[in-house]
Parts: sequence; structure tokens; C-alpha cells
Amino acid sequence: MAESDMKSLMTFSSKSEASTALASRSRWRNAPLHERCTMVDMIKIKEAFQTAYRNVLLPTEFRNVLSTLLNVDYDDEEFQILFMKINTNRNGEIGWDELVSHLLLGYFANDPENQRESLQPPIMGLPTVMRSQHRHPISRICFCPDVSKDRSTDPMQGTYITASRDGMINWWSLDMSLLRTAFSSSPHLKVRTTWVTDMVCMPDVNIVVTSSTERDLRFYDCTAKTFTLKIIITSWEYMICTMYYQYHKDANEKCILICGDVGGNVRILLFSPVKRGPFRNQAGRALIQLRHVDLQRKPQVLPEMRLVELQRVHSEWVRQVSFYASLHCVVSCATCADSLLMCDLAGSKTHNMFRVDKGIQCFAFDEEAHVLVTGGPDCAVRVWNPFVPTRPGAVLTGHRAAITALVLQNSGQTIYSLSRDRVIKVWDVQGQVCVQTYIDIPSQIGERTPISAVYNKATRELILAAMKIAVLVLDEQLNPQHTDGFTHSRAVAKILYNPLFKVVITCGMDSIIINWDPVTGKRNAMVRDAHTRLLHGELIPVEITAACFDPGWQLLVTGARNGTLKVWNFNTGLCLRNMAIEHMCEVTNCFWVEGRILAVGWNRHVTEFEDTGTASSGKSWETRHSDDVLAAAARSPLSLATASYNSELLLWKLETGQPYRRFSCTDPMLRIKMHYKKRDVSRTTSPTATTTRRASTPLLRYCVCMVVYDND
Repeated sequence: MAESDMKSLMTFSSKSEASTALASRSRWRNAPLHERCTMVDMIKIKEAFQTAYRNVLLPTEFRNVLSTLLNVDYDDEEFQILFMKINTNRNGEIGWDELVSHLLLGYFANDPENQRESLQPPIMGLPTVMRSQHRHPISRICFCPDVSKDRSTDPMQGTYITASRDGMINWWSLDMSLLRTAFSSSPHLKVRTTWVTDMVCMPDVNIVVTSSTERDLRFYDCTAKTFTLKIIITSWEYMICTMYYQYHKDANEKCILICGDVGGNVRILLFSPVKRGPFRNQAGRALIQLRHVDLQRKPQVLPEMRLVELQRVHSEWVRQVSFYASLHCVVSCATCADSLLMCDLAGSKTHNMFRVDKGIQCFAFDEEAHVLVTGGPDCAVRVWNPFVPTRPGAVLTGHRAAITALVLQNSGQTIYSLSRDRVIKVWDVQGQVCVQTYIDIPSQIGERTPISAVYNKATRELILAAMKIAVLVLDEQLNPQHTDGFTHSRAVAKILYNPLFKVVITCGMDSIIINWDPVTGKRNAMVRDAHTRLLHGELIPVEITAACFDPGWQLLVTGARNGTLKVWNFNTGLCLRNMAIEHMCEVTNCFWVEGRILAVGWNRHVTEFEDTGTASSGKSWETRHSDDVLAAAARSPLSLATASYNSELLLWKLETGQPYRRFSCTDPMLRIKMHYKKRDVSRTTSPTATTTRRASTPLLRYCVCMVVYDND
């Protein structure tokens, strides 16, 4: 390599910021290299590398290639920055592989999905758990919105309703405060108690419907906070086990109550909501009692209600029913080969059967995007096109138990799946990957009890109910009037500006390193799980507590809470070296001086590493502190100052590593005499006790700061 090229590379990083600022205006004249290269240009550049000596190009040669083949002219500063970004080996010459890697990183940075990628998992923290106020497990929870006179609803106004198998029904406010309680019981049972299988609310007519093992449907009038049995339909052929209610904003359209039974039948009740339809008050008719056959053969008994039956559409219990309003179709599923049916009310125009070997337990759909998602006993989440029942568009695997509930967000592009073992997985449909596995649902919710779930789109709350009630927030949205969002999911531990590449580097307690463009706010590169530790076979992220650049501003060194240090190429996110001061001993500060890397922390002394080589352990300086070092500052090449938990302040010579001043921060005017005889300062507390003490006072380390002056 030419000597002039090496000198220009070595001296470039020492330019003053004034000269850098003057040349920064021309930096934006040329588009990034990956945006200028076409496939034809790439072939020509590859041929230039193949014909070069040792298939590598020196800075002047590479600059001539760009000027000749791409017609790109860079000024000196801009080209130096480009060359150093490409030259990851830092040897003053670049190869074809290095150039391709640089272009791929540029394409990845321009990907909109990369910019939208959230650092915060969709489900944060632990769920809010509360008592159910039921004597038995909750069999159903649903949301009952308040319906205005124009039949419009506000999801922020309404109540939650829970029903247990003994017929106890509770009303809850939006903040899950108990409002009132009622009981659904059969008027025909005198000794034996009822067993409620499902419950659904009909908010436009103020009715609550329950089904039970007595093979009946009970319609209760809830007007003015009453709970009066209005209509009871008995003697169904099979017990009804699941229901769904659909009403329209137009009062002239029929309301639909869909019922699925244990015989695989789907039955639809249709009525007009005008003047509350069959539920309006009539003189002399306090309670209307009729049988299933009366709806089939004698419509004059209840002329306001019409029954449509889809016989034997499944060979097993119907697990869930719903109504696809945009296609005007009834949707039902069961755990049998004929798994999911989509058909119109007459069962003639549309009749699509989706088949899965082990059946379908639950489903969810987005009517605008026309996305249908199913889950079942085979532990797989399937994404379907409702118009193509032959095969799913995607199969997402990862659960270890049967899937019991599904929730869709972002027009069906985000799926939340709940399995029987109380595990929630979050799926990205477009990438077909699992974004998060949430396992923090406590066992007291219902370890062996089926969990009922309801999702409120307005509050983004998923409410789970069984033995107890748990509330989870799914992908909480920020108020744009209050904040633009968060750059990290946890506290930012270190923020650094690099004057060479003119980028901002942030390191967070979430163990993430991000490279930012301060002008555009664009995220150039990101490193997830920068520091990790192995716990029970799982890699757990470790908080980053310290960071600094090398003297040439080309590399980054980070320190973590578990005592590890890593050297990074922050432009590519590549880890170049691993080091450690002591196991589970927090690194509180680190410095990269000429030829050496210095780290201080809870080991009470300075640890020195060579900045070249691959050694993971370093040389320890003399232990002069009697407590953990929490802060430090360096003034290269003269002095290093360290301060400990017990207010000791020591000044060290960087050249020799010898202490020459000692102070106490509690008495700044007192100079403590230095004793150069090596002392044996042993720890009086165990590492566990020290860790516990530090955890109880986490803010103290941020209260120590120092400024080092020349000792002239």
C-alpha cells in the first residue's frame, strides 16, 4: 500500500471540528453509494476488483473506479469517510466482499420495515390481576357498548359482562370496577342447579342471552339496570355451546343471533330491532315461553323472530361462531376435518369449507384486509385468504399447546395467539416470524380452566377471565401530542457523538446499540442484545453501563452490568472482541487511550487491556479503593481520576498506572497521604450482599462526577 495513502488515513481522524464543519455542506451533494449502483455498474466494479493486484483496491484506485464507472466525484473528506466505512478490516485496502457488505447494509437501512421496527415488545410488564367476584370459573366475558339513538357506538363507553357456569353475571366498568350482579337460572329447575355454557349481550335492545345445559336460551331484559327474564326458548335438539350477536347501524336491517351446538349445527335467529322487536313490553305477556319446534313449525307463536338452520355442518362441537359482515356470511368452526365453514344465511350462494386435519378451535378475521386467521389443537396459527379455502397462505408454528384465542391488529398484519398453557405469541404476518413470546400470565388465572378472552380495540386491552381476571395492554400506543416516541425501550445509559462519521451512538439498558443520523433522525444501524448472559439455557440481555470511542473514532467499546466488555464496528454492528474484568462485576466506566483500554467497576481497581489482539482478560492495577468504583474520568495522556462508593477520590498517572493523590469527597480540603506500600484490602462482604446493596441504591452512581485538570 502506498505510504501517502496510509498517512492520509491515519491523519484524517485528527482533523479539527472547524475544518470538518466547513466541509460538511458538500457531504450531502452525492447520493449514497448503494442508491447509485445498478446491476450493470456492479458487474463493471466486480471486473475492476478481479483485474486489480490481489483483488483489492487502494484508496486512490477505488476513487478512480468510482469516478470512471459511476461518474461520482467525492471531495477528500467525503471519500475518506466512505472508504473507512467500507474498509472494515482497517488495513487501508478494500476487497469485493467488503464493498458488497457495505451496499447490503445500505439497502437494509433504507428498508421501511427496518425503520418501523420497534425496540419495545408489543406486550410490556406484568398483567393486572384481580378477583373475579364469582364462586365458579368464568365461562364467558364480553364487552357491551352503549348504543346511542342513531345506533352508533363508542368503544370508550360501555361495560364488561362476565358469566360463570352457576349463572352468576357481573357487570364491570372500563376500569374493571364491579357495578352490579345478577343470576341466570332456569324457571323449570326446582332442585338441580343450572349450568350456563355461554353468554352474549345484545346492546341495541338491552338484552343479555344465556345458554345452558338444559338446552334452552334465556333472554333477559336489562333496561334500567333490571334483569328480567323476557323470553325462554327450550327443548333445542342439542345444547347450545357458543353464540355471537350482530346488529347493524341501519335499523331496517335484521339483527342476527348465531348459535352453535354440540351436534355440529349452526342456528340463526333473525329479528327486526325496531321498537325492540320481540322484546318490547306487551300487556299481559310478562314472559314468553316456547320450544324449538314452535320456531320451526309455528311461527305465529313468536312472529317477530325467524329461525334459519344449517344442519350437520360439522361432525363435532361447534367451538366458535361469528358473522362476516362484508361478505354477509356466517362463520363457524369445530375440531373436526370439516373445520371451518363460511356460508350465507341461506347456505346456497357462498359455501366455503376450510379443512384442517385436527380441526380449528378459534378464529379471527379482518374484514377490510380480508385476512382470516385460525388456531387449533395442532398448535399452529394459519393465515387464510377467505376466498381460497384450499390451503393457507402462511402457517406459523411455535406453540406447545392448543390455541384457544386470537386477536388481530394493524389490518391483520399482527397476530396475538393465546394457547392453553397461558402463553401468548405475537406474530408478524408479513415477515412470518414470532416477534414476542409472553409467558408472564400467572397460574392463578386458570391453570386447568379454559380461559375466556375479549379485546377492546379502543383501549388495546386484552382481558382474560377464568378463576381470576387479568388485563394486558397489547402494543400500547403513544399520544402524539405528548411525545414523538422512544428511541429505546428502557433507559438510555450512554449517548456519544462521533465527529468523524458525524453520527450519534446511543446505548441503552435494553442492551441495544443504535447508530443515528442526527440530521435526518434516521436509524443507520442497530445492534440487539449487545451483551447477554446464559440463564437456564436462555440468553438474557444485560444492561449496557459504559461506552466510549477509540482515539481514531472508528471503533466503540461498551461495558455491561455483568462485567463484560466488547469492541464494535458501530457502522456495521459487528463485534470484534470480547473482554471481561470479573464475572458479574459491573463496569461503571471505560476509556480508550493510546494503545490501551481501561475499565473500572465493582472490582475496586482499574483493569487494563491491550487495544490490539484478542485476549479476553486484562492486567489489574493496584487495588487502592476500599469500595466499588462508581465513576471515573480521564485526561489523556496525563491523568485518570476514580471515585468509589465510600467517597474516595484517587488520581492516577496514565503512563505508569501509579496513584499520586488521594482525597475524600466528604472533606475536599483534606489531602490524604499516599502510602506506596502495597496493602491487602479484602472485601468484607460477599458478592451477593454487595449486589443487593447496590440494587437498593441505584441512583447513587449518577450523583458522582469529576473534572480532571492538568497538574501543572
